[in-house]
Amino acid sequence: MNSAAQPSTERPVTGTTRTATAPADASVTAGIAAVAGDAWQRMFGDTHSSDLKLAMAASGTVLSVFTVGHMAGNMQVYLGRDHYNEYAEFIRTVGAPVLPRNSVLWVVRIGLIGSAATHVLAGTELTLRAMSAEGRTVADALRPITWRVGAAAQKIRNGFPTAPAPSGTQRYRKAAFNGAFLASRSDRHAPRQRPRGRRRSVPRIIARSMRSTGAVLGLFTVYHVLDLTAGARPAASVSHTHGDAYGNLVASLSRPSVAVFYTASMAALAGHMIHGLRTAAMDTGVTGTARRVRQVDTIAKAVGGVVALGNVSIPVAVLTKVVR
Repeated sequence: MNSAAQPSTERPVTGTTRTATAPADASVTAGIAAVAGDAWQRMFGDTHSSDLKLAMAASGTVLSVFTVGHMAGNMQVYLGRDHYNEYAEFIRTVGAPVLPRNSVLWVVRIGLIGSAATHVLAGTELTLRAMSAEGRTVADALRPITWRVGAAAQKIRNGFPTAPAPSGTQRYRKAAFNGAFLASRSDRHAPRQRPRGRRRSVPRIIARSMRSTGAVLGLFTVYHVLDLTAGARPAASVSHTHGDAYGNLVASLSRPSVAVFYTASMAALAGHMIHGLRTAAMDTGVTGTARRVRQVDTIAKAVGGVVALGNVSIPVAVLTKVVR
């Protein structure tokens, strides 16, 4: 019998199988999102905003104290290779012979990780609450940022003029006062222009960029650990040698791109520390009078500026061959 005349027992391949799995995938994603949302709600749902601010103040203070001490330790690079390597070895062996090698160092690391996690989680929850009070969502906040970043990247990569903004992000309505332009009610995400004659003050710019500088510092911390602590390539230099802290630091900062990234990160650190220390003092009630506000502001600027300038001096010294 001709095999072509026999009815086929195979099921025809169609697109129904893929279509049928799509709702299942969507339900799984929605389930994961719901579980994550419930876990986040259980973690912070009953926490008062003032408690979250205190947690941010305490964790930020811990991180700031470490940053000042870390900068002071880095300054010993100017004393020469032997002295700097002895300092690095002392950090690893502090507490010996009573405590094992690196034990105190790991206690400090765990404390720093906990402080950083507390700082990020509390800040994220406070940001989400503020956005919820304003009627915004995370997607609303990210939309103009992603467009600006993408347009800038396209302009740098291709050399073409910046692409027009998405629909609804260029419409303005004229306000009633002296030529200022505000976003129309039909698009609350449209960028806003400042009234003529007004300038953005540096403290306000720093305050509005806290999340951005925090993200930069997070990336810098990860890279810094991979470079000088773990020695993982390509973050670390080709000549990285475990045990030679001085040589690793000089070899790493001898790369111009790393030196520029290091310097930019220290600028972000200065702004983040200045506003963070000032806000922490206000949240903890230290600034009870106008005089104390001025004193705290001066101290915060001094600490942030000294830390940033001290750390920036190292890549400058390496590139100019003062340290080599």
